[in-house]
Amino acid sequence: MDALSPGATARLLGIAPTTLRSWDRRYGVGPRERSPGGHRRYSPADVARLRELCRLVGEGMPAAAAARQVLTARTAAPPMLPEPRSEVRATALGTASPTLQGLTRAAMRMDSDLVESLLQKAVARYGTVLTWEDLAMPLLYGMGRKWEETQRYIEVEHLLSWCVSSVLRRVPGPPPPSGGRERPVVLACVPHEMHSLPVEALAAALREAGLAHRVLGPCTPTEATVRAVRRVGPRAVVLWCHNSGPHDAETLVTTARSTVSAPERTALYTAGPGWRDAGSALRVADGHLGSLTEAVSVLSAIREWHGSAGSTTDGRPC
Repeated sequence: MDALSPGATARLLGIAPTTLRSWDRRYGVGPRERSPGGHRRYSPADVARLRELCRLVGEGMPAAAAARQVLTARTAAPPMLPEPRSEVRATALGTASPTLQGLTRAAMRMDSDLVESLLQKAVARYGTVLTWEDLAMPLLYGMGRKWEETQRYIEVEHLLSWCVSSVLRRVPGPPPPSGGRERPVVLACVPHEMHSLPVEALAAALREAGLAHRVLGPCTPTEATVRAVRRVGPRAVVLWCHNSGPHDAETLVTTARSTVSAPERTALYTAGPGWRDAGSALRVADGHLGSLTEAVSVLSAIREWHGSAGSTTDGRPC
């Protein structure tokens, strides 16, 4: 899965977010990279290092000494399946620990009915965003690390992905607005990107929030995204990229040209860790969406903009 946000990392490790920030600030045990938007994101190696730090501190070693040992070690313990400690969690999804453990056990038993039932109950009680960030994403992340460590349980990871996708597709939304057609948000992957589950999560969260959207799915040709902009006149376009490819910058610039030449103002955002290597091309976008929480917040705040076609004052190409 993607690099994790600080909140998701804290939940995965079973520590308080304030502890995570303190270890980063005091001892330098934090993420080695940031997202294109400047947000902290924890890679698998970062999580492995922090897991070892948790183990050493739990065994009684002072945090400063444990941090020195972790930072000087050549390798860190590989991450396992997520087993957060409920007594130290500080999150709105207060029952996430037993739910996450139940999901893990059900997935390992290949009990897809129970996995979907638990996820659906979480969505109904806490909403799509919290269910994705507190349950689905940490579980998928942990299962992926388990496969990398043991080369086993690939069938569990695939079943889990299918269950998550099935639940996301069934997330209900409010009745459509009665007055007029709402300009939608277009969600597309870059042409080589097959990893589209986070796009499904964003689509479900937008549907739950009552925001119109159109999903173009994985491996979207650049021309398809451009044509969608011309046909539906979206209020925003989100380009998802999980793994960087050689033509991502070209796709971004081409899409930006289509948005600034549209009759009505259309915002363009990037999302996903694959944009780290896009360099100066990122300037053509209005911003980077670093998490599902941020994406829903930003896209919900967009209002209809007015401006002349083909002109821009934000530095994007005409």
